[in-house]
Amino acid sequence: MIALQLFAGCLQQLAPYMFLCLYPFRKRLRFPKRKIFLVAAALLLAASLLFSLAGAFLASILPRGPFLRQMVNCLFALVLLLCFFWYLYTVKDLWQKKLFVFSFTATAALLMTSIYNYFDVKNLQSYSWLPYGGTFYLYYLIAELVTLPPCWFLLKYFYLPIEDGLDARESGYLSALSLFLFALLIPGLSLTAPEYLHSNPALIYLFCSLLVITFVVYILFFKLYGLIREKMQSQQEAMQLQHQSELSAEQYRRIQEQIENSRRMRHDLTHHLLAIQSFLADGETGRAAEYLEQYLESTRKYEILRFCGNPVVNMLVSHYDALAKEEEIDFSVRINIPDGLPVQDTDLSVLLGNLLDNAVRAAGHVTEADRFVRLNMICSGKMLAITVDNGFDGHVKRDGERYMSTKEGHQGIGLKSIADISEKYHGGVEFTHEGAEFHALVMVGLE
Repeated sequence: MIALQLFAGCLQQLAPYMFLCLYPFRKRLRFPKRKIFLVAAALLLAASLLFSLAGAFLASILPRGPFLRQMVNCLFALVLLLCFFWYLYTVKDLWQKKLFVFSFTATAALLMTSIYNYFDVKNLQSYSWLPYGGTFYLYYLIAELVTLPPCWFLLKYFYLPIEDGLDARESGYLSALSLFLFALLIPGLSLTAPEYLHSNPALIYLFCSLLVITFVVYILFFKLYGLIREKMQSQQEAMQLQHQSELSAEQYRRIQEQIENSRRMRHDLTHHLLAIQSFLADGETGRAAEYLEQYLESTRKYEILRFCGNPVVNMLVSHYDALAKEEEIDFSVRINIPDGLPVQDTDLSVLLGNLLDNAVRAAGHVTEADRFVRLNMICSGKMLAITVDNGFDGHVKRDGERYMSTKEGHQGIGLKSIADISEKYHGGVEFTHEGAEFHALVMVGLE
């Protein structure tokens, strides 16, 4: 009879606990959902069976009383630890996020137990060493119905909307807050005698108020973080637009210069022809050939080269080819792409413009031997691959694994724009450096 009570009680306590822990990560589980459900059910049954057999054994060798109750609670903690390790293995995400959800759910379990202890104190007195019996299952079910929906609501509508944006450091701070609140509440809720709670309603009111305040703190934290993130995203978008506007303005200025130079060349063409005609009339063919060669050389720096049939790519590459020549940078290009790409021209302009702008700027601040930029663009299957290699001074700035801009007043918006556009087209990016060479690889889906 005791083993059956322990088995049913453990199962009723663990099941909702496990549900809350897995719910936020239901799309990031190591195995298919059906398999996870079967394994979770098997683990719950096995853990409850182990707890019931071990608890019944302790009840047969120890006198019934507070010490036996503490030993049973310690046994339950060991069973819970086993479930915790399985949970850490099953969920594929940052361990800081998993730790937060676990400690948050543990706080919810404390609330369930406190509500049950208050309303079923008579049953607790009858079973001073074992709470599982009598009306336990009914009262604990009521406690679950009171606490589980608000906890699920908080996770779904306040935590999950910001969860994707939390990095390891931010999740670590959040899990530290959750563990601190749990450690602050557990002594008062776990060590206080249930009959004392029932005889002092003000104390249970205080405990419940603390728990409510705890959840309000979570809600305020999530909302505040969401607002801060929205503000930062707006600032980043504004900086990105400003950066792109500056880039477009520079491109427009150079195109205007090329148009103006073309007009001037057409205007001066008559004078050059007359000069060549004069040399030929005087029989000075050598001077005429030399003059013609000088004229052709002066026109080459104003021509728009054709690197490919795609107008956006050709314009951008021509623009940065001219910039590279001005900075005496060895600029090599290999492009094999169709004339039309299923990528928006604005996205393609931002993507390629940022890559080449960063590469040319970086290569322009190093010694002559390292002043190079190599661009490769090729379509393979349903993917567009872009690689840009360039020389740089070897100095990098990183935030964890993410490269940051070393330009004064810049926050790496260009690199983030590249990553965002690549992700938009189901691709990916990889930035690496080796010695005095920086490598950028960008994949863009063409489906």
